[in-house]
Amino acid sequence: MTAVGVSRRIIAVIDVGSNSVRLLVARELSPVAFEVVDEERFGARLGEGQSEGQLSPEGVERGIRALRIMTQVARSHRPDALAVVGTEALRRASNASRFLARARAEAEVEVRILSGHEEAAAAFLGVVNSTNLRDGHVLDIGGGSLEVMRVESGALAEVQSAPLGAIYARDTYLRADPPPARDVRALRRAVRQQIRVPASGDGQPLIATGGSIRSLARMVRLKHRDGLRRIHGSVISHRDLHRLAATLITSSLEARRPMPGLNGGRVDTLPAAAVVIDEVMALMGASSLTVSGQGLREGLVWQELRGESPVIPDVRLASIAGLARANGVDEAAAEPVVAAAARLFEATAPVHGLPTPDSELLLAAARLAGIGMHIDYYNRDRHAEYLVHSGDLRGFSHREIVLLAALVRHAQGGTPDLSPYADVIGPDDARVALILATLLGVAQAIHRRCPSPVSGIDLTCTPALLHVALRASGPVDAEIYEVERHQKRFESVLRLSLAVSSRLEPPAPWPV
Repeated sequence: MTAVGVSRRIIAVIDVGSNSVRLLVARELSPVAFEVVDEERFGARLGEGQSEGQLSPEGVERGIRALRIMTQVARSHRPDALAVVGTEALRRASNASRFLARARAEAEVEVRILSGHEEAAAAFLGVVNSTNLRDGHVLDIGGGSLEVMRVESGALAEVQSAPLGAIYARDTYLRADPPPARDVRALRRAVRQQIRVPASGDGQPLIATGGSIRSLARMVRLKHRDGLRRIHGSVISHRDLHRLAATLITSSLEARRPMPGLNGGRVDTLPAAAVVIDEVMALMGASSLTVSGQGLREGLVWQELRGESPVIPDVRLASIAGLARANGVDEAAAEPVVAAAARLFEATAPVHGLPTPDSELLLAAARLAGIGMHIDYYNRDRHAEYLVHSGDLRGFSHREIVLLAALVRHAQGGTPDLSPYADVIGPDDARVALILATLLGVAQAIHRRCPSPVSGIDLTCTPALLHVALRASGPVDAEIYEVERHQKRFESVLRLSLAVSSRLEPPAPWPV
């Protein structure tokens, strides 16, 4: 459900990469949010066997077939814009013009070959508009190229691009399988020679995007009790990445095939990608990296949707609004609950002692609390929890996703069980979730009806009592009843008595 007057432009992006040809179809929800409505991937291996700088006949045939498939699917959505781009395989191929001519004739599309800087700029947009990155580095590894970007104050400050993608690194340096140690050393030396990044240490975050890093993240995740089915936002330690790279590079192709989490389409190229990423992390002195599920294609969508101002000012707020809108939440109706939750958090701060960032989670949950309603009223809280876990929430860590889901699930009662997420939560997070869920439940009770007759609240908090005085334009028996229903839980969790009263306010006079 989309608000009246909001554009619903459809943007289709086809990325003709060295490893695969990929399609993304997105529908605009607002100027700062879109939803994916279709996606497709074809492992064309366009860059495979690119001897002497030329695309192989087999690679061209696979690429053209993939392009026909992608354009047929894309056009079935009747997109307002269709962007078709090529990356490293087409950049370096001396016979790329023949591929472009066949694409024009057989798929009826113009393929725009991106420069290394243009490719990096689009990947940067996909990452920066899906994370809280302000200062640090972005690593984008594809089949053909590796881009390392420096980000300063939320802007792209520097780009380094090298032909060190998974396919090219394998074909150039790791021809044997498994490769001898001297070939692995040669690949590591090539990374250090072609990518020069000053050591950033733990203070500078590193965010990585691309199919190879997502495959590595799936393999690492299976070893930990994450509990979430989310790759975006996963954190991989350098120790885990280094160990996994060593395992992959010393195993044969057949030994790698059954490895849990390993994408079959990358079984031959992932060792090279893992070595490259491992070496970049060592170069930077990065103890960990964060995985971005968004990159080049999403960045191209943002360029189409936002034009000259593609960077979103507030990623968290934008993604909350997008998820709410995609699931039929009345955003205007949620705002009184948000305001009440903020007041309750502030008034009870001396009692609960939670830091300000936790209040931001409370307000985010207040904006999302109704997202399960359109699926099933009677199980709305369970559906809301699932949608928070699986929805396109950007700019939140896995810990914050777990807490948000717990708040929307347990605002009306119950005790959050965070044990399935032991590897991403803190030792005090069960308490944090319970306190915030309790405050959210009272905020929802204060604005039980929509439109709400409650025009304001006055809160008085002492070490023993919180008094909630409702200012209203009419009777608020329903609201008082709802607050009283939360009284026992509130008093048990916050160890604070709760009292509620009301007073009628005369309607505001008409302006003269």
